[in-house]
Amino acid sequence: MSSSASYTPLNVSEEACNEQDCQPTSNRGYTASQRRLVTWACIGTVISSILSIGVFYFDHLESPVSRAASSRAPLRRPSTYINLNSVAISGDRPPLSPIYNSPDVILQFRTSDPSRSLFEDPRWYPSDVGAIYPDDRHFLVSSETSTVVQFRNLDYEMERCHLNPTIPSPNITSFEAAVNVDFSSEIDIWMLDSSSELSRHISWSTAPPRRSHFATVDFSGKDHKPIEFRCPSSSFTTFEFSCSDRTPNCYINFWQKKERVLNGVFMVQHDSTGWP
Repeated sequence: MSSSASYTPLNVSEEACNEQDCQPTSNRGYTASQRRLVTWACIGTVISSILSIGVFYFDHLESPVSRAASSRAPLRRPSTYINLNSVAISGDRPPLSPIYNSPDVILQFRTSDPSRSLFEDPRWYPSDVGAIYPDDRHFLVSSETSTVVQFRNLDYEMERCHLNPTIPSPNITSFEAAVNVDFSSEIDIWMLDSSSELSRHISWSTAPPRRSHFATVDFSGKDHKPIEFRCPSSSFTTFEFSCSDRTPNCYINFWQKKERVLNGVFMVQHDSTGWP
């Protein structure tokens, strides 16, 4: 005897069926407020995506010159002499001892490069533990290369400064200065238009423009008369050394050790209290 399964719909009374439960499943969607919320969320996502793509696109369209300019933003170094100028300083005290200041940065650029792009020539030597990079600075001035030297001006009221462009002494032991000089060379020294710090992380892109001609010196190997100028404390003084027009094929090439401030190019800071 065969039997077939059959389904018989159940009678549902009108009282047991409310408006929501008896609607077909396809009609059970979001409420009007929920649908509006989803719509606005989708619109917001699309707008945010468009803005992100636009920012990315225009950032990559920015010129290299503009990016270089933004990369030269000065480093912030808060003053360590807050309100020190309001302290009464006796004028009859003995002068403070001078400070011998070695440059923190010595960089080069090609004279044929109109952008004056800076680069550093490091010195290194091999050892059993790998390459060693001593704290030596390369000074090179020739028909093809100019050198930029920057000092950080040290200490309060030590603003009477002398620049001493000299050649490392050949009598130095334990340090190879590798001096190679054409003693007929005349060098123009330019004060550069920058009091902000040169740093490989911020502003080593190009040399600052020239502000004024500072001096013309010769490297005859004789003693030089110090060149005096004002160096405001907590700032930076930047010079450019290049061949003068009278000796366009000049050649000055040596290494100087930072801790040996009396060899190479250095600056001496004197007590400036009462100095006009």
